[in-house]
Amino acid sequence: MELKIELEKLGNYFRNLDVNNFKEQYMLLKNNFTSELEIKQIDDFIEKIGKKSENESIQTMEEIRLRYHLIQNREIIPFSYIAKNYFNKSKEWLYQRLNENIVNGKTAKFSENEIKTFNFALQDISKKIGSNI
Repeated sequence: MELKIELEKLGNYFRNLDVNNFKEQYMLLKNNFTSELEIKQIDDFIEKIGKKSENESIQTMEEIRLRYHLIQNREIIPFSYIAKNYFNKSKEWLYQRLNENIVNGKTAKFSENEIKTFNFALQDISKKIGSNI
């Protein structure tokens, strides 16, 4: 078992928000790579996968929770409705951010305020549906 390959797997699980496999892979690494150098490499890697560069986070924990929730419920969430009614944007705009597409040479991402708006939209829709029953 080569540490570099196992770290790549861990990174892929993180990027794909595969929480169960991420935890399992992390435990595998901690149990099988126990030298001081290996532990430092694992810890350094964990720190780096959460960062795009020294100063810029890939994703905040809010984004991770939002993306995970959306992946789990993508078939029932009215993305077109949310884009139009809460952002005054197209569904394509919303999907670009959800999928982190490259737009004009940059990764399309939600701003902090957009994450709050999206969370509000989901809660508001839930209340509207619940109040009609």
